[in-house]
Amino acid sequence: MYSISEVSKITGITAYTLRFYEKVGILPNPSRKDGKETGRRRYDEGDIRFIRFIHGLKQTGMKLEDIASFAKDGCLLDLDGREMPDIQDSLHLRMDILDKHIDWLERQMEHLEQVKTVALEKKAYYSAMLNDRSK
Repeated sequence: MYSISEVSKITGITAYTLRFYEKVGILPNPSRKDGKETGRRRYDEGDIRFIRFIHGLKQTGMKLEDIASFAKDGCLLDLDGREMPDIQDSLHLRMDILDKHIDWLERQMEHLEQVKTVALEKKAYYSAMLNDRSK
């Protein structure tokens, strides 16, 4: 079992952010050392895998509200090889969220390519100006 500070070091996510994710329902409440709400948070390997998964979604630019929808009911992902209940509706929702997010990512990539093209054109222009001045 890991403390919140250990999980923070392992995942690179601050303890403040982990607590915030719990508060808004993105992460389930972890077990507590004394079993009470006031006890220190304790995380296991499954919790760390789930936190990394959520963090991966966030790193792609996914909105927190979509991550919360994705993580609803503990995400019901088969992370440990367990048999999962019928989650067809939940999987369709997650597919829809991912489809929208992938479309957004593709638009972002297209925009970045356009910005890169402009930057390369400017660089070539300035390089030509420098070459003309040095003659």
